[in-house]
Amino acid sequence: MELMTKLKEMIPWKRKPVETHEVMSPREDINQLFDRFLMSPLETGWSHFAGVGSGIEMYETEDHMILRADVPGLDPKQLNVTIRNGILCLSYEDQHEWRDGNGEGSSCRYAAFRRSVALPDGLDVSRAEAACKHGVVAIRIPWAPEARDRSRRIVVSVN
Repeated sequence: MELMTKLKEMIPWKRKPVETHEVMSPREDINQLFDRFLMSPLETGWSHFAGVGSGIEMYETEDHMILRADVPGLDPKQLNVTIRNGILCLSYEDQHEWRDGNGEGSSCRYAAFRRSVALPDGLDVSRAEAACKHGVVAIRIPWAPEARDRSRRIVVSVN
């Protein structure tokens, strides 16, 4: 019986009617194509800025708090790293404007991102360092001497 039901569904005049909202009109299809084409480069996957600054990896060693962020394709000289009131802020802003060869048209591209992370207490932010290599910015902030002595290891017992 199941086979007969499936065979009936395959016959064009026996199929259920298709709702009009399920079928995209050619006009809607063209509109979506233009919408995708005219989007900002940051909203599409086409730009080399897509995914930039997506997150900051944070880990600590005995001597430092280390923060790393992927910034592929960005000019490290235009990265801004600031620490204020215990918040580390990593930001980037870039704007390019160019004209075509005969001077009749021009284009402009603007890209920016900003990420902020709350830092733990006990860091010596006056001695923080940042370096960018191979598209990864690494920020090293040493612990203050008094903060190193505040932590202690707790042994976990097994019952």
